[in-house]
Amino acid sequence: MNQTEIQQIGDELYFITGSPASRRLRTQAELLAQTDVSLLISGERGSGKSTAARLIHSLSIRSGFPFISVNCTALTADLQESELFGYEHVNGSGRLECKPGKIEQCGKGTILLQDFDAMPMLMQGRLLKLLQTREFVRFGGHSLVRAEARIITATGCDLRQAVAEGKIDEGLYTHLSAFRLDVPPLRERADEMPLLLGHFMNRLSRHYGLPSPSFSTALLEAARHYSWPGNLRQLEVFVKRFLVLGDEAAALEELNSQPSADVDKGNGDANGHGKAADPHGGEKSSLKSLVRHAKGETERNAIAQALEESHWNRKAAARALSISYRALLYKIDEYHLFPQHSLAIRSQRFEEGNESNEASKETAHDRKH
Repeated sequence: MNQTEIQQIGDELYFITGSPASRRLRTQAELLAQTDVSLLISGERGSGKSTAARLIHSLSIRSGFPFISVNCTALTADLQESELFGYEHVNGSGRLECKPGKIEQCGKGTILLQDFDAMPMLMQGRLLKLLQTREFVRFGGHSLVRAEARIITATGCDLRQAVAEGKIDEGLYTHLSAFRLDVPPLRERADEMPLLLGHFMNRLSRHYGLPSPSFSTALLEAARHYSWPGNLRQLEVFVKRFLVLGDEAAALEELNSQPSADVDKGNGDANGHGKAADPHGGEKSSLKSLVRHAKGETERNAIAQALEESHWNRKAAARALSISYRALLYKIDEYHLFPQHSLAIRSQRFEEGNESNEASKETAHDRKH
């Protein structure tokens, strides 16, 4: 494998180039890294916008300074201002207290504002003023503060539509769109599918301490033609499931039962949720989605019930469900299940001492059979 195809840009974070689309992105990122302008990164959900921002930061003269990422959708409108710009207030003893925000904390580094379209219009106006003047005032304060960080914004929405609907300030959009980087969806990177699958498998197998199964020709071909509406994020989950369960038949069924990249590339929305074409109407794919959702809920409820009935003794729950211990651990992680009471927690702690040994036995048993 050519080492230039995989570039480490952070802890457990890599930028992979193995297709014309990703090589173009790498070239554009390198050019933008040499400038110090504000930047807008657009692309479907899960396509790697934050990774592209980290790449630009790592290639720039700011690489020795912090990189801070802020997810605007994770903050309420009230918190966004104090989180980004900081605040000042007089405490009970009459002293002025100052709390620097993320922009100040970033110093001469790079700050990424993910899903900036989630900002209320008032905050978008403050952001525009910051971009224009490079100065701001902390919430509750009066003194101007100089902003030294490079600001990168990212969004997965349809920008023109968001501007037309009044969700994005037109002045802010005009300012940001002067320098824009579009991250390609995974379906346009089919040529590097073997490289991506191998990368995720190597990284996840090291993380979980499991031997990595190989990808057959049939599985590689199915993955190459699959549309991947969830992009790289979905691909990583797919590889994790294949690593833990090792069921190639189920993996092939998953890929072949979903919309392929050759069906209709134009039907995906701005978030990358594609819909398969159906000669008898548009409801077939929706019905499949409902069925899959119902199956997932049924499975989750069954696992949760078995865990509660066994007081979160996962070995006992796995036996009751007739699945391997390793598969149960994966399902617990997939469905974000956790104990609800202290008895369950004590049972879990008692069991944890033997988990590693039991998982090793399960792995050896699976390999033998």
